[in-house]
Amino acid sequence: MPTATCRVPRLAIACQGGGAHTAFTAGVLAYLFLSFEHFRAQGEDGRWFELVGLSGTSGGAITAAMAWSHTPDDSWAEGARRVLRYWNRNKASLDPRGKLPFWWGEYFSNAASRALAAWQDYLPSVSLPPSPFLSSLVQARMKDDLRAVASVPDQADRITGRPGLDLFVGAVDVVNPEGEPQTAFRTFPDQPAEGLRLDELLASACIPELFVAQPLTVDSRDGTGRREARYFWDGLYSQNPPINDFFIGRPRDCKPDLLWVIQINPNRYEGPDTGPLTPHDQADRRNELAGNLSLAQELRAIDVVNRIAFELAELPKLEGPLADYKPVTVSFVRLGQRDDGPLARHRLDYASKLDRDPDFIDALMAEGIAAAHRAAVAGELIRPHACMNEVCAFSYPNPAWPEPAVLAALLADAGLARQWQALVTA
Repeated sequence: MPTATCRVPRLAIACQGGGAHTAFTAGVLAYLFLSFEHFRAQGEDGRWFELVGLSGTSGGAITAAMAWSHTPDDSWAEGARRVLRYWNRNKASLDPRGKLPFWWGEYFSNAASRALAAWQDYLPSVSLPPSPFLSSLVQARMKDDLRAVASVPDQADRITGRPGLDLFVGAVDVVNPEGEPQTAFRTFPDQPAEGLRLDELLASACIPELFVAQPLTVDSRDGTGRREARYFWDGLYSQNPPINDFFIGRPRDCKPDLLWVIQINPNRYEGPDTGPLTPHDQADRRNELAGNLSLAQELRAIDVVNRIAFELAELPKLEGPLADYKPVTVSFVRLGQRDDGPLARHRLDYASKLDRDPDFIDALMAEGIAAAHRAAVAGELIRPHACMNEVCAFSYPNPAWPEPAVLAALLADAGLARQWQALVTA
C-alpha cells in the first residue's frame, strides 16, 4: 500500500448503533480522546490527526454527540469525561441519586427483563405496541441525562458542538412522503448552525419496539424552505452509521483522508456452523445483519471511489468535479465475543442490547478501551483494513500511543479516575 507524504490526515470517526452495546463505543472514544489530550500535553496536538467529523446512529449517535458537545476550554479530556458520565448515568443501578422515584427500582426491572429474555425460546411470543406514557417518561430521562452531561440548562432543547467538528446523526423517516428509497434517510442536525436538537438524538435512538415514532419539524426538501412535521425511527433502518455525509457534495480539501469505524455488530455468525435455529438466535442474527447492511453498502461505495481516485491520479492535472475524487483509508475498532477479558462471561446477543446492568456496561466500556488500544498500537488505525482495496488507499505515520493506565490523571475527576483504573485492569 502507498504511504502518504501529504499533510496531517483529516480524520472522521463513525459510531455504529447497537443499544447498550454502544457502551463499548464509550470506551473506544474515551481512550482516543484521552490520547489526543496526551498528545497535546506532549506538544503534539494536531501532529498526527486532524479530527474533523463524528457520526453515529442510535446509542452510537448519543455517545458521539457527548464527545462532540462544546466545551469551554476545547479539552479532549472533557469529551472523554462526558461519554463516561453519560453511560454511568444510563446504568440501571441501585444508586437513587439524580433519579426520580420512578427509577429507583430499575436495577430489579432490568434484572427481570434479562430473566425473561433467557426464557424467550420457551414462551409464547407476544408483541405489544409501545406505551406513549412509558415512551415519554424514558425519553424525558434521556434528555435530563444528556443535559446534565453536556452542561446545558435544565430546559435546553439542543446542544452545540466543538468548532470545526461536524456531527452527523442518522434516523429514518417512517412515512417518507416523497416515496423514494433515498428520501427516507435523514441525517441531523437539520439546522447545523443552531446546534443539535435533543429530539433529533432521540429520533436516532427511537427503537420501534420501545418508543412511539419521534415527531420532528424539519426542512422540506423541495427547495421552498418550508418546515414540516415528520416522524422518525431508529437510524438502524437508514445509515448505521452515516458515512457518505462526510464526502458527498464536499470539495476535496474538506473530505476526510482517514475514517475510523467503531463497529458493534459482528460480520460473522458466532454460533454453530449450521446457522441460527432457535427463535432467539434467529432474531439475534437478523438484527446483526440489518445493522450491518447499510454499513457494507457505504463501504463498498468508498472502495469504488478509491479505485476511481487511484486511476485518476495517473492522469494529467484534473479540474472540475473529477479533481474532488480522493482516496480514503478505512480502519475499524470492532466489538466481538471474546473468550478472555472483561466480556468473557457475557453473551452479546440481541436481548443484551437492552441490558443496562452496571457490571455489563462496565465490561463493555473496559473492552472498548482495550480494543482501541490494541488496534492503535498494532498500527491498525493508520492503514487500510484488509476488507478494503489496500493498493488504492494510503497508510500514515503511527504515533506512540499511550498505555491506558497512564491516562487516568487526565480525567481530572477522582471518581472517574478510580473507575478508569478499574476498567483498564478488568
